Amino acid sequence: MKAGKTATYRWTANGSVLNYDTHGDGGGRSISYVKGRGVPQDEGELTAAFDGNHGWFWRNRTNSPVTLSLQTRGEYESFKRVK
Repeated sequence: MKAGKTATYRWTANGSVLNYDTHGDGGGRSISYVKGRGVPQDEGELTAAFDGNHGWFWRNRTNSPVTLSLQTRGEYESFKRVK
């Protein structure tokens, strides 16, 4: 995303919970916008603080599989899933 561009989002752990970090990195900079622990879902708007990669890291700390669903739209140049 370019600095100042915005994306709206909604994600859900589909009946479970996840830990997450909404963050960005690029050009030698990094930022953590918000973190959560044991969260079933989140929604909002992400505005890029600088040019770079902006998105989420999720971690399942439960003993069961979790299905994550993400809906997003906005002013991003590409969308990548990184494992």
